[in-house]
Amino acid sequence: MTSRNTTTTSSSTIRTDYGSTTLKISIDNNTLDTDSASIEDNIVGVYQSLPYTSTTNLYAKSSMSSRFSKMTVDTMSKNEAQQIGQRIEYLLNVINRICIGFVTIYMSWMCLRMGLAGTALHAWLVTIGFSFLMAEAIMCHYNHNVLTFNYRRTTKTTMHWMLQSLGGACGIAGVLIKCIQKGFLLQSTHGKLGFAAFILCCISMLSGLAALYSVRVKKFLSPLLNKTFHNVLGIATFAVALVAHFYGYNTGFFSRKSPSNDFTILMKVLTLMTLCLSSWGPLKSLLHKMRSIIKTFS
Repeated sequence: MTSRNTTTTSSSTIRTDYGSTTLKISIDNNTLDTDSASIEDNIVGVYQSLPYTSTTNLYAKSSMSSRFSKMTVDTMSKNEAQQIGQRIEYLLNVINRICIGFVTIYMSWMCLRMGLAGTALHAWLVTIGFSFLMAEAIMCHYNHNVLTFNYRRTTKTTMHWMLQSLGGACGIAGVLIKCIQKGFLLQSTHGKLGFAAFILCCISMLSGLAALYSVRVKKFLSPLLNKTFHNVLGIATFAVALVAHFYGYNTGFFSRKSPSNDFTILMKVLTLMTLCLSSWGPLKSLLHKMRSIIKTFS
């Protein structure tokens, strides 16, 4: 319940100094009948009407200082989180290079020992083409690529299409050698996925030419849509090729030369790690392009 105050007082004057300003409150000789809530409102109103003094200035400075400190802490926390994320991505890129190098070196050593004939030539070409050169090609534009992060975009583009051309040529040649040897009889999962990678690689290389000259063909096709389509095809080609490589470890060619079953499992794990870590940069680029498409055409 709100208390009520009834006061009868004579006329009086209250003077209070605030720096160079004097606050004067005059109360006439009459009866004041009010409740405590209205008294508090009057007090607050008087305080808010006080002139700007050193006391209020100090309060404002302390408030601004605390707010600035909070903003600084938030900014530092965000920057630290970004730096940690970047270091993790650089570390994962180094781990990816180790996986690619191990698989490529071992498969090259094994195939070279067999004289690069028949299936050995097929295995070596698809390993060099898809697992090594194509993996490096799709990572060229990745901002956290430890080998190309400080290169200009034009240099990255040149490296990308050169590596992609070499890798695609090796991969296509390797698949064709095996298809001719088998008479294009695709019965195993490895063979079907390998032929699918062959088809996708051909289409991806054609879309790469269109993306390379996207400025010249922009009258017929939007450069954003052109590059997005090439990005999707590139990821799909690489994924299908690496999955075909994964199933290739189950074939008699590799199982007969593998030191143990555990080593076969290791090669499968390294291949899957290469697939995931190499595709991370292109997937981020694809997501950025999709957002741009939504903003452009929405």
